[in-house]
Amino acid sequence: MQITSKDPTSWLNGPLFQKALSQYTADRSLEVEDVHLAVHGNVAQQYASTIYRACVSFRSRGKTETIKVIVKLIASKVNSLADELTFDTELKVYRDYLTKMNALLGEGVETPFGPRLIYSANEPVPHLMLEDLTSHQFVHSSKLLAVDDAKVVLLKLAQFHATSYSLTNTSAASKLDALNNGLFKQKPSEGVRFMLDNFTIFAEELSHWDGYDKYAQRLKNLQPTFIERGAAIYRARGFDYSVLNHGDFHYNNMLFKFGSEQRVQDVVFYDFQLSCWTTPAVDLLYFLYFICNRETRDTQRHQLIQLYHREFTRTLDTVGYMGRVPSLLDINCDLQRAGFLEVVLAICFIPFLFADYNQSFNVYGNEEDARAYRRQLYNQEEYQEIIKPLLPYFLYKGFLE
Repeated sequence: MQITSKDPTSWLNGPLFQKALSQYTADRSLEVEDVHLAVHGNVAQQYASTIYRACVSFRSRGKTETIKVIVKLIASKVNSLADELTFDTELKVYRDYLTKMNALLGEGVETPFGPRLIYSANEPVPHLMLEDLTSHQFVHSSKLLAVDDAKVVLLKLAQFHATSYSLTNTSAASKLDALNNGLFKQKPSEGVRFMLDNFTIFAEELSHWDGYDKYAQRLKNLQPTFIERGAAIYRARGFDYSVLNHGDFHYNNMLFKFGSEQRVQDVVFYDFQLSCWTTPAVDLLYFLYFICNRETRDTQRHQLIQLYHREFTRTLDTVGYMGRVPSLLDINCDLQRAGFLEVVLAICFIPFLFADYNQSFNVYGNEEDARAYRRQLYNQEEYQEIIKPLLPYFLYKGFLE
């Protein structure tokens, strides 16, 4: 057996892949013949994982086959934003939820919600082995989308939410573990402290912008309750209903299939480390800011929410859901109640759309040079063009109270 590797990891070897694929194919006599292993190059955006790609040739049931897989190690080599719950959360989504949710849609769904889980283990470090969908013409994209392309993502999200919601009305509901590893915890993690630090830095910078001192003061007044407000949203406190949220619904965490003229045809989701049960407003707000481009968000927001609700309702009908169906008013009320999260996303994350990821180590540090770089991001013209119109909107909506 020949194994070639650009970044060798001793235990990512032939016997491991043989064990995984034997289990996956239900063929105990399967034999791995060749493994090519390489570290995934886009590590700057993999904050909580190390990613390997593997191409494995194996012989099963008299035929030689090849499979491409992703091996995901939940052990950060980039920074310490990783949390001990992320592996358990992501494993539960792949193992317990996605298979059931995909099955509900039956033959009517062309592609699943995410890659299939091939194997998982905790030793020697927690790792997941997933199918590599890039072999099915799915690719990464790093651009915000215009309305027609964004709608493809939104319809898939509505199906994702609706199928998860319908699971709560089945006999399997009691066997599904509740997931609560969302962005905010009542006990501050490094990620939450990072957000609060950004919130504080922005308020300080905002106080120097001509005419914006009143907004700076309101943001400073929110700082003592920052964690409590965010945690309440992720615990679904005060919301009418809950779905399984992806939790980090960003174009970095999905793969796209493009057709003619580079139009989005399909999308699949991955990186479920922050998935949680709460109001769908969480993923919807991410969608508006980290999938839609600014023109789409500014001009099509209400139409997109209506489209989401229509597909959510249609999907529930398709899978035979018999319980209460949330109304469009319910969804819009949840978006209003989750307004603090919209403020957080706009202040704590949008600036990093303009960050130089060659400096990602500096961006996420707590040293003064990292803070200086973040101050620079807040004062960039591209960011100011986005945030300045949003601040009065947040004020008038009551999100800064």
